[in-house]
Amino acid sequence: MAYSRQEALGLLERALAEGRLGHAYLISGEAGSGPDEFANEFAGLFLGDGSIRVENDPDFHAIAPESKSRRILTDQIRALEEAIHRTPEKGSRKVAVIRDADRMMPQAANAFLKTLEEPPSGSLLLLTTSLPEALLETIRSRCLAVVLRSEGDRPLGERGRRLADAMGKIFAPGGRVDATAAFGLTRLFRDLLADVREEAEERMDEELSAEKARFGKTTEGDWDAREDSLKAAAEADVLGERSRLLSVMGDHFATELRRVAAGGGTGTEESRRLLRQLDALERLRTGLERGVQEALALEAGFLELMAVSRQD
Repeated sequence: MAYSRQEALGLLERALAEGRLGHAYLISGEAGSGPDEFANEFAGLFLGDGSIRVENDPDFHAIAPESKSRRILTDQIRALEEAIHRTPEKGSRKVAVIRDADRMMPQAANAFLKTLEEPPSGSLLLLTTSLPEALLETIRSRCLAVVLRSEGDRPLGERGRRLADAMGKIFAPGGRVDATAAFGLTRLFRDLLADVREEAEERMDEELSAEKARFGKTTEGDWDAREDSLKAAAEADVLGERSRLLSVMGDHFATELRRVAAGGGTGTEESRRLLRQLDALERLRTGLERGVQEALALEAGFLELMAVSRQD
């Protein structure tokens, strides 16, 4: 059963008060449900800090994907384990959080098993993920599940719907996952971003013109600096929409992965293919975030996506 964050926190608060709290929780949920934010709220409750201050608590320790491949590596797990085996600096409790736990490399996940089996005294282990099915069964079985629901449906918008429709056609059973499909998807994605840029530039021009008309005669403002500021804001809107569109693509594969898992297909070739597709998207996102030229990154990323989709 999925709970709202408030409902789940209330249940865990009662378990803590009654001495029934487990030592490890796997916190998952659909897009918009906020597993990471909930982990902070839960940790703040456990440590007595509140979620706003918890990340500054010396007994709060968290890791997230940091490598070039956006994976959690064994060295990160070892450092986290070392931290939570130390004596708490205040009180008697400590918290370890693994964000995007489905991104653990297999060696890292296996290295964490012993800590899950024999956690340090007074510790609380929290793993967050939007894809619990991608975690090793040995990890999932050692954690209590907290499934969160979104407080509201995330609207796709016209651009999101166009992209979602294209994904459904390209990756339907028997669909052509080849170079032609990759170039078509690249063209659609770039066209959608071009629409966003055009809208953002129009808003920028309108806002700048309105400000000049209102204040131009009474203020000796630095209009060049204001224009640069508005351009930066417009580009931020574009980057935000780019991220949302990539999430629409990821949601397609994540939904399919959940369907396969619900049918008992975990570990099958279909589930492995879906995980490869999600990995390819994550590599594309990482490249874009590092400033790789957008057009080339999209073309190369979608070619790779088609390639991993064809692997047997």
